[in-house]
Amino acid sequence: MRSELSTTGRILSLLKKIHINPAYFIIPIVLSIAAAAFEGVGMSLLIPMLGGFLAKDFSFIKEITGIGRIIGMLPESVSGSDKMLFLVLLSLFVVVIVVKNVLRYSASLTMSYLGTRTVHHLRKQVFSAYLGFGKLFFDRTSVGHHSIVLSQFTTEALQPLLNVDRFIQTFFSLVAYVVVMCLISWKLTLVAVPVFFLLHFGVQSMIRVIRSLSRQSAQSVSQLGKKVVEILSTIPLVKSFNTEDIERRRYTDISDHRARLEHRTNVYKQLIGPLQELITLFSALLLLSGMLFLLVREGQTTAPSFLVYFYLVLNSSNKFGVITGFQSNLANASGPVQEVASVFDSAGKHIVPDGRKTFPGLLRTIEFRDLTFSYGESRHILRNLSFSVTKNCVTALVGPTGTGKTTIVSLLLRLYDCPPESIFLDGIDIRTFTSSSLRSHMAVVSQDTLLLNDTLRANITYGLSDVSESRLNDAVARARLETYVRGLPNGLSTLIGDRGVQLSGGEKQRVSIARALLRNTDILILDEATSSLDSITEKLVQEAINEAIRGKTAIVVAHRLSTIRNAGKIVVIEDGRCHEEGTLEELLQRKGLFHSYWEEQKFA
Repeated sequence: MRSELSTTGRILSLLKKIHINPAYFIIPIVLSIAAAAFEGVGMSLLIPMLGGFLAKDFSFIKEITGIGRIIGMLPESVSGSDKMLFLVLLSLFVVVIVVKNVLRYSASLTMSYLGTRTVHHLRKQVFSAYLGFGKLFFDRTSVGHHSIVLSQFTTEALQPLLNVDRFIQTFFSLVAYVVVMCLISWKLTLVAVPVFFLLHFGVQSMIRVIRSLSRQSAQSVSQLGKKVVEILSTIPLVKSFNTEDIERRRYTDISDHRARLEHRTNVYKQLIGPLQELITLFSALLLLSGMLFLLVREGQTTAPSFLVYFYLVLNSSNKFGVITGFQSNLANASGPVQEVASVFDSAGKHIVPDGRKTFPGLLRTIEFRDLTFSYGESRHILRNLSFSVTKNCVTALVGPTGTGKTTIVSLLLRLYDCPPESIFLDGIDIRTFTSSSLRSHMAVVSQDTLLLNDTLRANITYGLSDVSESRLNDAVARARLETYVRGLPNGLSTLIGDRGVQLSGGEKQRVSIARALLRNTDILILDEATSSLDSITEKLVQEAINEAIRGKTAIVVAHRLSTIRNAGKIVVIEDGRCHEEGTLEELLQRKGLFHSYWEEQKFA
């Protein structure tokens, strides 16, 4: 029971976090309670109906509280006729049942609307939360898991909420049934009520197992999602290494494990109904014996009352099944609720704190002052790094792989949080500016060009609105993409496939450059944009880069040193430190570390 309360508490906490007031659900709950009340009234009307039908005399209903008052308001021609009294009683019964069903339908419809809107809102809030997490969080977790949380767990976590109206109605129907049963025979009710407790405790052990299996199942679904994304996103690797059979077996193992968990869950869930029915059957036989004893030996109450009583007992079993089914749903939602709730826990999300000031654009310099940084590990990627970037000049960062060049770019873009007072823009700590205003003045062209499964036009204009055709065509021409686009059957409306699979490496880079040109920012970052290109493609891309950096503040992370001949400053990074800096001529004359790199590439 404590775990169920815990799951319920987590669901209520989720509602609070996504700003859904539980008071919104008062209307369907009130409608459900009203439907339960009318159901109780309908059951109580069965007793006089059956009694009058068997005795062929309905005059006694004039003495029944409530009904007698209604009869008194009718003409003598009605109140004095058994047939008319029967019709009145039957009409009351029909009206009560119709109203009950209208109320039940209204409650279900209202709850369905509120429930689906709440699930939709939760999904949006989870997605929004993901967008706020730092890049380091995504570096250390699986996209496949997050996809499952968004697409599946958000719905499963709130599934009990979609059935809460039915649970409320059933609970109060049971209360009404017990009241009617006590009015018929409180002695028999003392025997009947323990039956429900027997059912409750019989089901609880299975509920606990279902809850445990739910959490295991959530983990297995997550692993399945991870494997799908991992393999489908690396199909070239799988095929080139002939590992299709290996990956098929791995996927099958995970899927089989999930299937076994689902089967075990279903075994316990499906056992609840038969167990409930058997307990009810034996209890009903016991109650029937008690009814006959009271009717024959003690002469208490009447046969119609016992018929209604027996019907209520049997129907109560079904009602109780709805309640145990709701408990089962709560247990089944335990795993998904836990996974979704963890998204809203800020611990371990590596959220980059946002500043309050708006960055107006670079006026003088970008300065790195004694910058030391690590990714949460003991080894520092950058150590007391200091250098500056001058406005409207090209600054190149060179050095061996793994020395922290890309990390510098990521810190400047606020993808990771840097230590206070380590990066300054015009003398102001970068952490005081809002990330959005900073990034609006920066454009990035990286070695790994990130493209959407959309048209060429959508990829080039990504993040921009109301881009004129002339501006777009100008950016395409300056990025040296014009000839390529002209050869496409649908031009800029051509779909480029998942991650731009239909484009070559050089074409991807030029799309990225066109995107940067269209943004027209004052700071341009080029992260090894030509490192994996052949010489002919590199020439085209380099021409596009030269076009892009003209009149801009450019930071160029260079692998091929021949591409930085015209850089105003070259900063040599080694082991996370600034080893030397200067112009190309100054560094070559110094015959230091840069000179050795230059000589190695010249004779490579």
